[in-house]
Amino acid sequence: MTDAVGNLIVSAVPRVYGASELGVLSLTAPGDAHPRVEYVGGEIFIGLDADGAAVTQGQAEDLARPFREVVADAVGSSAAQPSADGGVIVIDDESTASALLLDPTAIDDSALAGAPVVFVFSRSRVVIVGAEDEGAVARALDLAEELFEAGGPLVSAHPIVRVDGAWTPFPWREALPALALRFERVLRLFSVRAYEAQTVVLQRPDVHIAEAKIRVLETGVTTTFAAWPQGTATLLPVVDNVILADPSGSISVATMDQFLDAGGEAIVRTGLSPARYFVPGDAPRS
Repeated sequence: MTDAVGNLIVSAVPRVYGASELGVLSLTAPGDAHPRVEYVGGEIFIGLDADGAAVTQGQAEDLARPFREVVADAVGSSAAQPSADGGVIVIDDESTASALLLDPTAIDDSALAGAPVVFVFSRSRVVIVGAEDEGAVARALDLAEELFEAGGPLVSAHPIVRVDGAWTPFPWREALPALALRFERVLRLFSVRAYEAQTVVLQRPDVHIAEAKIRVLETGVTTTFAAWPQGTATLLPVVDNVILADPSGSISVATMDQFLDAGGEAIVRTGLSPARYFVPGDAPRS
């Protein structure tokens, strides 16, 4: 597909984005330099790459047609939907995934049990299962963990479901309560990876950028935690538990809610994505 961007004719291909990646790009490529995207549902967006680079907000203003039409043209010649294997459809082609995300009614759900549920784990691993197929959803979560362990870029662990021809967040707690712990684990794994990417671009000398980390309890439950050096200005990720490290060497633990309640109005939720809280204090010690 070709279209005019400014005075250039470029080849454009679809690009899938998650909310956390766009949040990082809002820091590294803000304003007119930010990728232009169309919202799909949940945490998923679709943009375009032209000649190997994202079509930006500034460039999209010079397009001769609405951006969504240009995106639709870019995915128009994508490959056909792969066949289901045991109720699981795995798509490794970004253009094919983009076409089905832009037009939910194009998904062939004849081999699925229930409405189509889509997991956009990565740009090369998009999984479609039936909303009523617990076994297929469990296999999708297995794949999510494999992708996390492989260490590659991730998009989102939050699934979306087709309702009345459009995408909406899949209410997995109500629909599949037996898989709640599995969902919670995968969501925490993906959130830690998102915070890792964000931490890289937030580095500054006057604020401590706390890292989100994983801990698996003896019960098998996966939790997240971050450390706050008491008295230090900190950008704190949203985690299950906060470890408070006193300069004297003592350590205590609070849940995130307990920590926020104790800090009161002094702790401010920032506009960062993924979300962080600013905890006031002195600059970090060198």
